[in-house]
Amino acid sequence: MAISSAGIGSGLDVAGIVSGLMQVERQPLIAVAKQKSAFEAKVSAFGTMKSALSTFQTAISTLSDSAKFNAQAVTSGDAKVFTATANGKATNGDYNVTVSQLAKSQKLSMAGLPNVTDVIGTGTLTISFGTFTPATTTPAAPASFAANAAKTDITIDINSANNTLAGVRDAINAANGSVSATIVNDGSSNRLVITSKDTGEVNSLKITVADADGDSLDASGLSQLAFDPLATSGSGKNMTQLQGAQNALLDIDGIAISKASNTITDAIEGVTLNLLTVSGGNSVALGIATDKDKIKESVKGFVDAYNKLDDTLRNLTKYDESGKSSGVLLGDATARSVISQVKAVTTKSIASGNSINSLTQIGVSFQNTGKLALNETKLTTAIDSNFNDLAALFTTTAKSSDALVSYAGATGKTQAGTYAVNVSQLGSSTVDAAGTINGVSATGLLTRLTGATGDASEGLSIKVLGGALGDRGTVTFTRGYAAQLDSLISGLLKDDGILAARTDGMKSSISRLDKQTEALNVRLASVEARYRAQFTKLDSVMSSMQTTSAFLTQQIKALSANNN
Repeated sequence: MAISSAGIGSGLDVAGIVSGLMQVERQPLIAVAKQKSAFEAKVSAFGTMKSALSTFQTAISTLSDSAKFNAQAVTSGDAKVFTATANGKATNGDYNVTVSQLAKSQKLSMAGLPNVTDVIGTGTLTISFGTFTPATTTPAAPASFAANAAKTDITIDINSANNTLAGVRDAINAANGSVSATIVNDGSSNRLVITSKDTGEVNSLKITVADADGDSLDASGLSQLAFDPLATSGSGKNMTQLQGAQNALLDIDGIAISKASNTITDAIEGVTLNLLTVSGGNSVALGIATDKDKIKESVKGFVDAYNKLDDTLRNLTKYDESGKSSGVLLGDATARSVISQVKAVTTKSIASGNSINSLTQIGVSFQNTGKLALNETKLTTAIDSNFNDLAALFTTTAKSSDALVSYAGATGKTQAGTYAVNVSQLGSSTVDAAGTINGVSATGLLTRLTGATGDASEGLSIKVLGGALGDRGTVTFTRGYAAQLDSLISGLLKDDGILAARTDGMKSSISRLDKQTEALNVRLASVEARYRAQFTKLDSVMSSMQTTSAFLTQQIKALSANNN
């Protein structure tokens, strides 16, 4: 009978021999797996690095913008009358505020109906917004309604599907415009109330009707909703005014102010007032001051954030003599480049032209461990004595030598430096300014001049608020530590930055190794099949030889016995 299982006939350990040979054959596959594992570990490590850089960038964001860095504390003498906040650009000082009237939105009501399912009528409603001015006798002037150019009319179709009291309410609300509608039950009837969503006289309502019954002015059908403030009651002015639109009226240090909203952002530059109630003829104190504690907190946050980043970068690149705890990115050129770039920003001086130009001057210094430490006493002294210089140490700022030339903004392409300003034409609301920045023709827009494209001053925007023509001194543009680090990290993290390039390169290598692994596995399967076939055949031959040997031995023994 033929032998079908390797090793059964000859006793040859075919499985063991093939397994041993395949261990040797698999060495290239093991080497590829190790390479892939190393690349995957580095991809993960760079992911950790990018996450740490992003977290650091978020932490220093409050320090990179001058308005956020120059934190201000605002106090209200009576928080029941108003509250206030400042954005860092307000002028510190004290103000007296008197609130005599709050802004309100207009409310109109239709005559009551017994049921919300009662039919009103069909047609088209057109709701307009504007300012109603009543007639005056001295001087003599008729009443008028001036449309609000900032808002478009709302047109609502009322048909048999929505012509009930509830249907009209829902149709108005479904228009999602600057009005809302509700139904109020007064105990005996249901009244439709239409309210302007926005306060102020400029948001008064005018409702015109195209009534399907042919009469758009009477008090029947859909015309019941007509409200023309210039018309007469019952003839186009059919709804009842429950509350008139009015502006907020207040007085700040003797200056009378009228605003459409109770949230006022443009009365005092950099300050938002939230009016809550009238002050009863009494003035309420408003105080604006530098929030020193908030600034200290921000600087401390910068130190803590840097140290956390330092911990992560050190763990990824550290050297361990035993080799067991070395960082995954030990010796990696890209990792070294990131660390050196971050360190270079924090150790250099800021050329702002101010008395404070380094972190050590405000109590922030590097320790032997490579971490930052904060001397709060030194920081407090710097805030008290050189607060204006402190902002330039961290944020993007500019300082002009001419009081009538002010910094208005910059772009990411604006380089730090001191730039000469020359004005050949003053700007106004009708004329664009003209002149040069850094000796290169600038772009003029009203009172602004902006640095030319391709020049170091590109994107630098300044306002020229008057003065003589000709040379107007210099503007020194500075990017502080937080601003520079923010820009650096944005570059490192962008899609075509060095971290993305390094990661993409390793991912390509992993993909290449996956293909190599696939090819090796195909080759190993073929090699193993060949080995098994060869040794199975050898086993069969050896088994046949053993059978022949046994037969010959038996025959020899038989011949020997016969001879005896």
